[in-house]
Amino acid sequence: MTLAVFGLNKEYTVALVGFTGTFLGAVVAFLGIRWQVNRQEQEKQIDHATKECGKALLTLLRLFRKPEYEGGDVSDSWKNDMTDQVDILKLTIPLFPNADLRERLNATVDILADWHYAVFEGPGHDQYPESGPVIREVLQHAINCMGAVRRGARRLPKESEAFKTAKDNINEYWAYEAESRL
Repeated sequence: MTLAVFGLNKEYTVALVGFTGTFLGAVVAFLGIRWQVNRQEQEKQIDHATKECGKALLTLLRLFRKPEYEGGDVSDSWKNDMTDQVDILKLTIPLFPNADLRERLNATVDILADWHYAVFEGPGHDQYPESGPVIREVLQHAINCMGAVRRGARRLPKESEAFKTAKDNINEYWAYEAESRL
């Protein structure tokens, strides 16, 4: 039995097979290492996004508990602090690979943008006479969603009642505004 390949003699065939095996092994090793590096970079990016987004959400929770907020009229300092945290959320949300989480966090940002209207005379107005408790529950829901994704849950938690209320009331407010302009 001969090992001749493409008309080569036995010695060349053995060398060619050895070289091919070495080359394929190097390619597989390179691709495996590259895959691991990419995965580690993605994990680092997700960890950073989770840390920054979590800090921003917790800071917003504290802002909506401050006494200066309670009256409904807020100081410029309070508004600036809120804007800074919302900007951090806007920058970190795209870093999450989970599309459902990005969508839920973007909805949270939308609610925060119109937080004054979270208790518009719509559903849940009796349960939430002011926007502070609603916004705090919305923020807590966003934190719960991030935690679920980090734990590896396949699905996000169902939208909380306060989250739905805020979203619906804000949509209802803007529909009312559009009608009143006609």
